[in-house]
Amino acid sequence: RDFCLSRGLGDVYKRQPESPMWLARKGRLNEAQEVVYTVFGSDIIFDYEEPSDVRISTLFKKGYLGRVIFMGIFILCQVVPMYAIYTFGPNIMNLFGLDHGHDSILGEAVISLIFLLGTVPAMHWLNKFGRRKTLLVSLVCMGIGLLILGIWPEAPVWIILFAFSLYAFFSGAPGILQWLYPNELFPTEVRATAVGLAIGISRVGTIVATYGTPIFMAAFGIGPTMLVAAGLVILGLVLSIFMAPETAGKSLGETSSL
Repeated sequence: RDFCLSRGLGDVYKRQPESPMWLARKGRLNEAQEVVYTVFGSDIIFDYEEPSDVRISTLFKKGYLGRVIFMGIFILCQVVPMYAIYTFGPNIMNLFGLDHGHDSILGEAVISLIFLLGTVPAMHWLNKFGRRKTLLVSLVCMGIGLLILGIWPEAPVWIILFAFSLYAFFSGAPGILQWLYPNELFPTEVRATAVGLAIGISRVGTIVATYGTPIFMAAFGIGPTMLVAAGLVILGLVLSIFMAPETAGKSLGETSSL
């Protein structure tokens, strides 16, 4: 079975075309153009410019440093509440009163499904309405959902499920953008390092959240816990209002330049 699986993956890799940018940098411009034709159609012309040397220190210059900070805090504010809800879902559902039989597990399963479903329209909205507008609207809706949970933890079950569903559904766009934005905001030469720094900032937050969430819930209750989660989303919203760029409809050269 393992042999068949590895062989199947090998076939997939063989069919996967090389990056046009990588081919161009190796001097294989004709091959790069053929890949573009194959993937995007014959009416697309591959416009390649020889990149200038970019050092790691570029990330700490005005402009790129702000983008790294934005991405790090934005991802942190997006993933910390989500990690907490996913990791401690049944416990959280119990505290909201879904503690009869399998209600807590069923409630978490439904919310997890809504997390997944929310990514489908988000992929369309990010291109139709733009990255920035979709992000801001999504963060507002996510914050409203968490605020309802924090302010009214004794609400009827249908309101609790509605608030969780509102948060989960609109998490789709920020979840996609944490992978899409880095590819658009940083040139290829420093992208991996920039993304590594941003993800590193966010992962510190997820470690703290995973350790501290049950302690905080035990000490202060589910309402204040949800208010802290709402505060993080609102922080991400405020940061995005001032720093989130609109990159839709622009070339990678335009979006990654200063």
